[in-house]
Amino acid sequence: MRFQDQVVVVTGAARGIGFAAAQLFAREGAHVVVNDLHAQAVEQAVRALQDAGGRARGLPADAGDEGAVRAAVAHVVAECGHIDVLVNNAGIMVRAAAEELDSAAWRRGMAVNLDAVFHWSQAVATASMIPRRRGAIVNVASLAGLVAIPNGAAYVASKHGVVGLTKALAVDWGRYNIRVNALCPGMTWTDLSKKDQERDPGMFIERERRIPLGHAAQPQEQAEAILFLASAAASAVHGLIMNVDGGNLAMSSGSSLPRAR
Repeated sequence: MRFQDQVVVVTGAARGIGFAAAQLFAREGAHVVVNDLHAQAVEQAVRALQDAGGRARGLPADAGDEGAVRAAVAHVVAECGHIDVLVNNAGIMVRAAAEELDSAAWRRGMAVNLDAVFHWSQAVATASMIPRRRGAIVNVASLAGLVAIPNGAAYVASKHGVVGLTKALAVDWGRYNIRVNALCPGMTWTDLSKKDQERDPGMFIERERRIPLGHAAQPQEQAEAILFLASAAASAVHGLIMNVDGGNLAMSSGSSLPRAR
């Protein structure tokens, strides 16, 4: 198994891509620490992982609260001894036209989507990875970390920040054998995207038409990429920004897709 007996912390792991990653890590022998905001959701995710035969424990904490993050990391290290892999997956979508975006929504988006990535990474690195001279960090950004989306100024800015932070940490921490990479998911069928589709099905039909592969990704497909970046198979992969988007970024010219013959 690729992660036998490794301690893996996944933030935002109660659902969606984070939960899919937690499932795969558990199947690969890891001891998975599930972090999310709400204790009940964390408990349900942990129970599901354990029922499937995995080893998991819960860690409810607000990823956007620096004090809570540092306390959570200290707790994991005290209980487990070390942390081998950190997946910074927690994030929120803030939707508003830029001219209508209030400062509170802007700050919350930055706190959860960008600040949390730094605080988790710094806390895990200093408490475990730097002293042990090894570790892997995978930051989940977004295709919106590479291109813009409408009415998403806070989200786009924060996810671009994650991409830049990933490169900076890769440069700073390579000397400690800590690999830092980022995943930029394109359109993915999580519970949140399905709810959005119910509100505006036409928009999602049009979005899928613009994907060269012709369909959105499933959470497990994004999770597989996360596990690759965290695994020994990617031992020389460092500072990579990987988009998993069905070719969406390659089609960012605005042209129409060619028709099948």
